[in-house]
Amino acid sequence: MAASNTTIDQLNETAQHTALETFAKFYLDRFFGAGLDVFSQIDTQGNLADINHYLLDNQPLTREELTAGLLTNRSGNLLDLLKQVKVTFNAQGAPETPWNDWYADQIDGLPQGL
Repeated sequence: MAASNTTIDQLNETAQHTALETFAKFYLDRFFGAGLDVFSQIDTQGNLADINHYLLDNQPLTREELTAGLLTNRSGNLLDLLKQVKVTFNAQGAPETPWNDWYADQIDGLPQGL
């Protein structure tokens, strides 16, 4: 199956919501797990700071509540960040490359220290 090359801003409302929700869950996994190194290299507009501020202010919430809160309170930041990462999606809003695979590819492409 060929890639659609559809960007986040070209998706219909339902597919865009799916894309944002999937990304928010992946972001939370990175935030509470292995870190956000790749996103910190990509984000030039302060979206990480806004998203992370929300997450730190709401630490007692469950993952489900944090996901819903991000979609309600930080969807603009998530959308801007998705535009910066330049990932493409299928018509249903799933990324063409699964998020974990995309992230691993990005890590492999970062310059390594001495």
